[in-house]
Amino acid sequence: MRTPVPLHRYTKLRTADVEEARSAAGRVMSPHRLRAARPREFGARLHAVGIGSSTLLYAVYHGEAEVTALAPMEYYTLQLFLAGAADVVTDYGRRRAGAGQACVISPGERLRLRFAPGTVQVAAKLPRDVVERGCSRLGAEPAGPLEFGLAVPDGAPWPALLRLAVDTVDRFDTGILPPATGLELERVLVSALLLGQHHELRFRGGGARGYRAAGIAAEALEADPTSPATPEQLARSAGVSVRTLQEGFRARFGTTVTAYHRGVRLERAHRMLSAAGETRTVADIAVECGFFHLGRFAHDYRLRYGKTPSTTLHASRTADTAAPTG
Repeated sequence: MRTPVPLHRYTKLRTADVEEARSAAGRVMSPHRLRAARPREFGARLHAVGIGSSTLLYAVYHGEAEVTALAPMEYYTLQLFLAGAADVVTDYGRRRAGAGQACVISPGERLRLRFAPGTVQVAAKLPRDVVERGCSRLGAEPAGPLEFGLAVPDGAPWPALLRLAVDTVDRFDTGILPPATGLELERVLVSALLLGQHHELRFRGGGARGYRAAGIAAEALEADPTSPATPEQLARSAGVSVRTLQEGFRARFGTTVTAYHRGVRLERAHRMLSAAGETRTVADIAVECGFFHLGRFAHDYRLRYGKTPSTTLHASRTADTAAPTG
């Protein structure tokens, strides 16, 4: 039984026509010129699938071919060559990569690729803003422009994770990749690129500032769970930007400011429902804790505690009735 080629459910192109190959590949990547050294020997195959805002690709060139970008790149390209070889030339360097080798192309670079006959590669196209957000998510900042050298350091994790991402996509036998899976694959690839590629990343003091600010904001919310304070107001009180505060909450509590605030209010509602007297209702307690949409309150409460607010209230009243009197 033949092993399917990578991303075989996502075929975008399979042709021996140079112009057709140029047009289709240009739509997936970016406009470029494509020249075949021997047009009669030329053939191309391209498979592509979206993961989050990024794209995973599998590409084959039969016959020697040269690709020249028509404009500087607007995204990062991770390339892993499975067979054949390619000469990669950019504004910042030149590299020949053969089977089992990889390279990184950064945005802003003019690019020329010369593929040897039978070159096979898997690649990832990562938008600039996706990589920049990944940098912020890690609490890091580059010492300069976020640019990578073409060469990949020994032991860099992303080439193996690129293979893993492709293999993972191919496991979904329906040919439909769940959006959450795509986002996670994108996140892992970006983190591996940033942490493993040879690049000076500085884990900024802002990360520590955000961590401390999250603690200050959390204390304020726990002291007054029904406070109408917005993330903007909390950030201002803590002396940081909203972005730094959000990063601090993710690092310290694994959640956002809004989700943390909702959790504090739910905890207060749970305590009140568990100790409510005969005259209190679920609606009274919900509003007192800052929940004005009762259906949403009941939904969030059940997700957190595994039961409805009315069940908690009923159990509290039953316990009071059953309690012995002096």
